[in-house]
Amino acid sequence: MADRKTLVYLLVFVLALVPALAIALLTYRPGDDGECASAVPATYAPHIHATGLAVEIKDGMQLIFNVSPAAQLYQVVDGALELCGGDLTDADLKHITVDVSDAALALGERLPVEVSLEVRRQDSGAVVVQASAPAMVAPGHGYHFGDNYRVPAGAAYDWTVTISPVLALRQEGAQDLWLEPVVWTGSFTLDDEGRVVGQTDALALIGELTQDGLHIMLSHQDARPLYAVEEGAAVPVPPEPLSRYYVVDVIDHAVNYEAKLPGATVTVTFRRYGTALVVPFPAVISPEYGFHYGANVALEPGDWTVDVEVSGLDFLRHAGAAVSLARAPVRASFDFTLDEPET
Repeated sequence: MADRKTLVYLLVFVLALVPALAIALLTYRPGDDGECASAVPATYAPHIHATGLAVEIKDGMQLIFNVSPAAQLYQVVDGALELCGGDLTDADLKHITVDVSDAALALGERLPVEVSLEVRRQDSGAVVVQASAPAMVAPGHGYHFGDNYRVPAGAAYDWTVTISPVLALRQEGAQDLWLEPVVWTGSFTLDDEGRVVGQTDALALIGELTQDGLHIMLSHQDARPLYAVEEGAAVPVPPEPLSRYYVVDVIDHAVNYEAKLPGATVTVTFRRYGTALVVPFPAVISPEYGFHYGANVALEPGDWTVDVEVSGLDFLRHAGAAVSLARAPVRASFDFTLDEPET
């Protein structure tokens, strides 16, 4: 009897110990002494789309140039993260970035290159930036090139970006691509407040939901002209006055991680004060941020609740994907405030 009691106690002890050991193993990070924990942002908004100040396809590369407020940057030193990128309170510090993607093989993938940047004042020709643009990675932006650079406000600038040949071996079929440097030029102007004159606003995230293998995001930005295809021709569909462009991304979060999903039926309902505006969101393709579902919608400023329904994902499924993605409609609800338009 004593041996049986001892065995029972031992089993209870083991059952209590196993979950604790599993949690410890899952959360343990070798070499993590906690010193950098407070320096790293705890949260971020993934998949934030960026619009390009300049976008061009040149010599088989898709190039995107952007100027934005200084970004908080980190570098890896001996396996630890250290803040870098300068003093973010410096009003003249700007985050200048260059995206370099494949436009020849039509795969759209980021390319391994080296990028250098020169920025000159138009009035005096003085060089204000002459530097490399190191590789970096950002949530929602992915792999690109850039840094924080001092560019004083209240002036117009010319920029020159020099991109090296692609730094990779080639397989047959790609052996003749990206063999020479690419030089790309443009200009921008900063107003007295340091804002880029005429820059299109980036998409602002309203909300996101991950459910049933889908990652659904709702964003908005300035109204966009759309084009319908009629009898082989593009016909403009001008936006309504005072409208904004709303974007829904439907992303596979289970099978082919982070791939966008065509073929969905997306319906968005804008609600407030007991009234509802139901808007079907058709599929849209953008040269800046690719495939999505979107529509220009005119709303009065104020507080809104937005219901997004994604359905119609009834395509055939290979083994391994049969049960991973949603089979029934997935619904998300977000609250946001639409500000008065700037005059």
